[in-house]
Amino acid sequence: MLSPQNVIRGFCKSTNPPKYKYLISLYRSEELNIIACFTTSQDRAGIPLEEIRHGVIKNKKNEIISYVFLTDVCVGKTPEDKDFHFPLQSVIRFDYCFKEGNQAELLSNFESPVIVCKLNDKEYEDLIYAMYKSDDTPEVYKPHFEKILFKLGQKKTAI
Repeated sequence: MLSPQNVIRGFCKSTNPPKYKYLISLYRSEELNIIACFTTSQDRAGIPLEEIRHGVIKNKKNEIISYVFLTDVCVGKTPEDKDFHFPLQSVIRFDYCFKEGNQAELLSNFESPVIVCKLNDKEYEDLIYAMYKSDDTPEVYKPHFEKILFKLGQKKTAI
């Protein structure tokens, strides 16, 4: 369920108050298990509302601070092979979004988790690159994101 690029939705018991949340699986390995990130529909992009656009968000100092999914942008496919758009504008803030652990541990925070989408390759690569380049991303994750970007680069040259 928590394979890279999968977007999972479920009732998250660990938030206060508990509510439905999206979790995006970013990376999976034996040594680290899984890195995933939560989205929020709160106004947390870090810039004025009128400046928000889809993708990487930079602050006034040109530092990458978040990633926004706009509702009118298709970010991947559902398990039924239909276009998926987040129903609300959703934000990933790199200063607090990360979770890691094994699949059972991460999913134990959810009631009825389901895969709602697999991010398309471009969306996934853009998100990983933004996380890799952001000063807000914890350093422990950056070597893993670098591996992902290297593999994605190899795929592109092979195509």
